[in-house]
Amino acid sequence: MQGKTVVITGATSGIGEVTAIHLAEQGARIVFVARDARREEATRSRLAGGGHSYHLADLSTLAEMKRVGAEIAAAEPRIDVLMNNAGALFASRKLTADGLESTFAVNHMAYFVLTALLRERVVPGGRIVNTASAAHWGASLNFDDLQSARGFSAYGVYQRSKLCNILFTRALAKRLD
Repeated sequence: MQGKTVVITGATSGIGEVTAIHLAEQGARIVFVARDARREEATRSRLAGGGHSYHLADLSTLAEMKRVGAEIAAAEPRIDVLMNNAGALFASRKLTADGLESTFAVNHMAYFVLTALLRERVVPGGRIVNTASAAHWGASLNFDDLQSARGFSAYGVYQRSKLCNILFTRALAKRLD
């Protein structure tokens, strides 16, 4: 990974943070998105090497997704790996300023919007990685109620968001082939 630029969302905890730390140890330059400065600082202090950068953004709103995507695109002419990893599970149904259900917004829409904005920066042979989970098993999509206005279940919404990640990744792979 020496000399590679890796953009990671959700890099301030969990899988994203462990990935950022290990890739930095292998010589990658990490560009990450964090939702608050305190967590950003803690993660940045754990990254080996130098030249890492970060962007603060709330990935639950379309305006912030677009803003941070444009910021990263302007700052990074070359991206070797885009890792969409930010995720959340909200216990109760909460809508974003855009009218999107919060879990769906963070777990799926942020992946979609950031990929659309950064895809041209991903070098030939580069990778776009969308973190999903086995939670998608048993999930189905109701296109008449994608925002879970009827019958909200926190885990059910999480399952559907992970199914959306997998379906998006498969469709993207076909388009990029």
